[in-house]
Amino acid sequence: MGDFAWLTVLLAVGVAAAHIATVWLFISGAMPPWLAFFAIAALTYASYTPLHEAAHSNIQGRHAGFRWVGEICGYLCAPMIMLPHSSHRLEHLDHHRHTNDPDKDPDFHISTMGSGIGTFLLAPWKLLFIHSTYIFRHHWHTRATFAAKCVYVAELVFGLGWRVAVLTQVPLATGLPVIVGGYAVGAYFTIYWFAYRPHWPYDKVGRYVDTCSMIVPGWAAPLYWILLGQSLHSIHHAFPRVPFYRYYGVFREAEAAMRAHGAHVVDIFSSAPVPAAASASAHSSKAAAP
Repeated sequence: MGDFAWLTVLLAVGVAAAHIATVWLFISGAMPPWLAFFAIAALTYASYTPLHEAAHSNIQGRHAGFRWVGEICGYLCAPMIMLPHSSHRLEHLDHHRHTNDPDKDPDFHISTMGSGIGTFLLAPWKLLFIHSTYIFRHHWHTRATFAAKCVYVAELVFGLGWRVAVLTQVPLATGLPVIVGGYAVGAYFTIYWFAYRPHWPYDKVGRYVDTCSMIVPGWAAPLYWILLGQSLHSIHHAFPRVPFYRYYGVFREAEAAMRAHGAHVVDIFSSAPVPAAASASAHSSKAAAP
């Protein structure tokens, strides 16, 4: 898709502004800790979508001269999810090249998340570590320029530094649950819906079969928008240049062809296969959702 992604830019700016406002209101005592906790968790999740779009250079579309806008969006949102844009982009593009390949997909580790309570709790944090250190572990002595190394280090320092600075301004008894706990919940939610669920059961490799389409039933239609379209992450893997807010429309157009190529179409809650007729019914309900 070649249009400039204004909606993604607005999301990036809105999420950053809301995040700054939330932290400021929490520090000043104008926002109760419980509300700040949920706000930071939600904004942490929302911040990943612009970062993800920036990794694919989707924001500028065909307008190469505006690539800098996409880069700003990526670097703006990276500190909120605490994933350096410079490292995450390299890791994520390798994930696309080798999706579900146990030996080459850097995200494949997350497939163990459903193996037991221990891996369910710990696997997301290992994946975040893999993303955050990818440039250091795989490109530091080869592709990474001195400038890229400086940017990466600056991203790490800033991502951790602003949190430490905030914690010096509030009692740790409330600061840690809000700043660290809110981030942890948001990051975990992101890994679950962006990395684990879309590729389950991790048993096939190929453009249309390595990612499932999770159909939201009509009664839960708003969930699609809450997830920012990631229940249809399959569209992203089949057509990486499509912006997130067009996943639904593209899925409606391409569903039959994707099914013909063996695509998984499952219920978002039960993971049971969804026949085409039931999927069409869900489309009608979702179109009426806010």
